[in-house]
Amino acid sequence: MKFKFILFFLWLVSIQALGQNFSGQWKGQFTDNSSSFAGWGGNRCDYVIEIECRGKLVTGYSYTYFNEGAKRYYTICKLEGKFDKNANTIEFTEVERTKTNVPSSIHNCFQIHKLTYNAGAEEQSLDGNWYPAPNQQGDCGYGSTTLIRRVLQKNPAVAKTPVIKAKPSVPKLPSRITPPVVVKPKTINPPVTKAKPKPVIPPPIVKLNPITENKLPEPVFTKPEEIVQKPNLDKFFEKRNNTLLKTIEIENATFRVDLYDNGDIDGDSISLFYNGRLLLQHKRLSDKAITLTLRSDDSKDLNELVMYAENLGEIPPNTALMVVTDGDNRYEVRIASDLQKSGVIRFIHKPKSGQ
Repeated sequence: MKFKFILFFLWLVSIQALGQNFSGQWKGQFTDNSSSFAGWGGNRCDYVIEIECRGKLVTGYSYTYFNEGAKRYYTICKLEGKFDKNANTIEFTEVERTKTNVPSSIHNCFQIHKLTYNAGAEEQSLDGNWYPAPNQQGDCGYGSTTLIRRVLQKNPAVAKTPVIKAKPSVPKLPSRITPPVVVKPKTINPPVTKAKPKPVIPPPIVKLNPITENKLPEPVFTKPEEIVQKPNLDKFFEKRNNTLLKTIEIENATFRVDLYDNGDIDGDSISLFYNGRLLLQHKRLSDKAITLTLRSDDSKDLNELVMYAENLGEIPPNTALMVVTDGDNRYEVRIASDLQKSGVIRFIHKPKSGQ
């Protein structure tokens, strides 16, 4: 009984610790239960939040999408809030509209969302309600919110190979009728005759022309247009601001990086730079890992990995889940990039004493 209680306690602690990690991208929708938005896109909108939790504070951005006919509208807002790690709840308010293509004739309101964290085997969810932020004119509605993100399986189940037991061998009983013994006649080998050696024919003697015998091959000159030059990356990648997302201390000189699409597979495509060198270009993210083995440059204090968004996918922003494996250490980082900024991860090599 005591052992079962300990297992239950450890499970409860692990669930609570997992629930405290709200940072990252959550995708889902909010529903208007007042039918105030029925005139523009129905009463349901796609909703995405990209948040970071520090202490009790929550900051980040929200992305709202809806369709009106063949047109897709969006609104991007800054958000601020707080979370309660004991109750596994989060509350945030949209405070500033940074970008939108929604016409001014449509009532575009800020919202407050109060959500509760729930953990599942394959995905995590934030469920709750929303209502309009104060000091806004008109009817902004109210309703429910559901957001999810998938859980990366650390130890996928390995199917066991079935063991097939061999059937015991049954000894054969001797037959009552003994077959007659057939005696084969002896084979008399014919006498071996020695083969006569073939005469050796010497190769023909070829006389060299004294004019061409010492002639050197003509030098080959490379034409100017045949010289391969290093591509100018400025022609392919526009200048963007870099946003530092995390700094990781690694113990080993080499480490592994696995990249996935964070959330729904919506066509996110990226390029990747490591210490200013292009590693990947126009690479599409999916639920299958893009695996890289990187080496720390000890001549630098910091090693930087930059994710450059080639597009925003079907649901902006362009997001990736990065898993860093450094020996026995493992780190998860959610990287968000858009067409204005690129996400940056820094690595500092601090080997163990004795390495």
